[in-house]
Amino acid sequence: MKYSITFYDFWHLSSGTSAGPTMDSLVVKDNYGLPYLPGKTLKGLIKEAVEILDSSKVKSIFGDEGSSIANSYFSNATLDEDTISYLVNNPTLKKHLFDKFASTQIGENGIAVDKSLREIEVVVPLVLSGIIECEDEDLITQALGMIKQIGLNRNRGLGRCKIEVIK
Repeated sequence: MKYSITFYDFWHLSSGTSAGPTMDSLVVKDNYGLPYLPGKTLKGLIKEAVEILDSSKVKSIFGDEGSSIANSYFSNATLDEDTISYLVNNPTLKKHLFDKFASTQIGENGIAVDKSLREIEVVVPLVLSGIIECEDEDLITQALGMIKQIGLNRNRGLGRCKIEVIK
């Protein structure tokens, strides 16, 4: 089944790298420097939802470390092919997909804590799509509907999204 993720706000899925003193955390990017959602990230979110909906199916869908193989496949969610092609052919436009989000820790006295300023790279709201292969599409569709935010700083308003199955 094919699905789309519509992000309504900035979002951040960490690559685990920084940009030195200018940015504490960069987003995950593909070989073209474009943002995407790794399939394993979505798989983990869906697994959490399936555990709530029907825990008896978790092992058959997602496998069990060391004892059973997953009965499903989750592709990366990417921009559509036309957009990727356009951005690859117009590389100066890629920078407009990203912005910075700064935050700082506030101490008990209501004042910013020294050296607590953090800046992370975020992606602008956009639409990604991907593919899920699974025998229990109804359960996966229900699980997708439960996911309302993805990525870092969800409690600060980042990553608000809607996931829909494309018929």
